[in-house]
Amino acid sequence: MPKLKNSIITEILNNLSYGDFCREDFTTHFPDNSSTFAKLIFSSMPKYTFEIEEYLTGRSNFAIAVMYQDKTERKKVIRSIESRGDYLNTEYHTHDDISGSVDRITNWVRNIREDLIHSKNTVKATIDDITAEFQSSIDEKIDNPEQYFEDQEKDDLIAKLDELKRRVESLEAEMGINPNQVKAIESAIEKSKADVDIYPKGVWYKTSGNKLMKLFKEALKDPVTDSV
Repeated sequence: MPKLKNSIITEILNNLSYGDFCREDFTTHFPDNSSTFAKLIFSSMPKYTFEIEEYLTGRSNFAIAVMYQDKTERKKVIRSIESRGDYLNTEYHTHDDISGSVDRITNWVRNIREDLIHSKNTVKATIDDITAEFQSSIDEKIDNPEQYFEDQEKDDLIAKLDELKRRVESLEAEMGINPNQVKAIESAIEKSKADVDIYPKGVWYKTSGNKLMKLFKEALKDPVTDSV
């Protein structure tokens, strides 16, 4: 049985129906044997979470407390942990009672909506930075475009493609880029690495570079956030 009374749980669930969202958009947990009273997760993007917990203030290392005769008063308070917060990605708010934390839920839901609205611009800026960096890194100097890559040139180019792949993977986790688009970009990167042995320099730069730029633009048009 959850620690919270049914009336408090009902109020929590009702507060999830705010703005564009409804309670069915969230996964809820009400533990029965934990310092956490409630955990709310935005189902479409689980990085958005809200927790209500009982928190012991004045925590300190026991040995240090004895050494310095730390007499800090320790008391239990109600705390909400919110991702996203009003200003930060994660914020902690203490409350005099459970009602204060429950009231914060509507702020959290509003912050989710605002973050989703602005995240597309963040994704665009990040993709623009990555594509510009990649383009400049491979186009710095194309000597003898009809010649094939030498071994050291291949190694350098593949290292740059591996770094690009790592950055693309971080976009999926941090900014909600569509996983299918990420897989398409990763496949194109792997093919580009294989083509280093096949095509002359000029052909490789034109075909692989253009393909990757096209996929980046498609990813920008179809982020996960558009479907939420």
